[in-house]
Amino acid sequence: MYGSPSLGRLLPLLALLVVGFVLPRYVAEYYLYLGNVLMMYAVLAIGLDILLGQAGQFAFAHTAFFGIGCYATALLNIRWGVPFVIGMPLGALLAGMVATLIALPATRLRDVYLGLATYAFAEGAQWVFNSWTAVTNGADGVRIQPSSVFGIVVRTDTQAFPVVAIITALVIAATMYMMTSRLGRDMAAVRESEHVAMASGIDVRRVKITAFALSGVYAGIAGGMFTLFQSFVNPEQFGFVTIVLVLSMIVVGGLGTLPGVLIGVVILGLLPEVLRTVMRSFQIYQELVYGLILILTMMFMPRGIWGFIRGHGQRKKK
Repeated sequence: MYGSPSLGRLLPLLALLVVGFVLPRYVAEYYLYLGNVLMMYAVLAIGLDILLGQAGQFAFAHTAFFGIGCYATALLNIRWGVPFVIGMPLGALLAGMVATLIALPATRLRDVYLGLATYAFAEGAQWVFNSWTAVTNGADGVRIQPSSVFGIVVRTDTQAFPVVAIITALVIAATMYMMTSRLGRDMAAVRESEHVAMASGIDVRRVKITAFALSGVYAGIAGGMFTLFQSFVNPEQFGFVTIVLVLSMIVVGGLGTLPGVLIGVVILGLLPEVLRTVMRSFQIYQELVYGLILILTMMFMPRGIWGFIRGHGQRKKK
């Protein structure tokens, strides 16, 4: 379980990179836009899963860090002409620093109290996005300028797709290595039992703070990715609806499992488009459909779709 990921597990990432460079030549821009959105949600959901699925911390401040990364990357570009390859890491670093500051008091709380405290911070962050008009332009939002990546100005989804694919592959690879490292083992121990982890010599508070920081960095990266293929950002995109959607993705796919998170992202990320194009009469019931999927998953697949698939495969082997 621990050590470096096998070559077989890393090969799909190479396939993702190949697809990232080949697909834009043959696919319509609309589908490339959907691909960019799904990959952004993948990074965002993986970050939340590190905190909730890997470390077992019931927190809801993820959209705040997502917004910080997005606004920081966009504003660095607009006001000082900072290129994406510098602005996005700076935005992610800022989101990680804020997450660390929030974690210092928040990690003293547990369960529902931690959830309420972090949700209060997320609401406060959205209030700041709405009210700090001198920086964020308030509810009117910010018009995002095209990003510069190694001297190439990214103006279309076709141009953004390879860059987004590279970032996604790197994030997934880093997560694989993290999950098989000592830090991943410590997070798993804290998730299962903080008391047992502490008795085993693990610094539980340090592990929790690290999980918060990593989760914030991932959310900040997703925020930077958002600026590559979107032309406008406003505070409503970082509200309660977004955190519920991302939480649903990791629960439906399989909490604490990387393949499960990616499955959940694809299913719930594409659902609005399926309802809009194929099942138009059900589009007005979008929230109901989301809720129904979540309820059915928790009732019949409590470990998510990936957990159900793995369990079914193990039963067949026996």
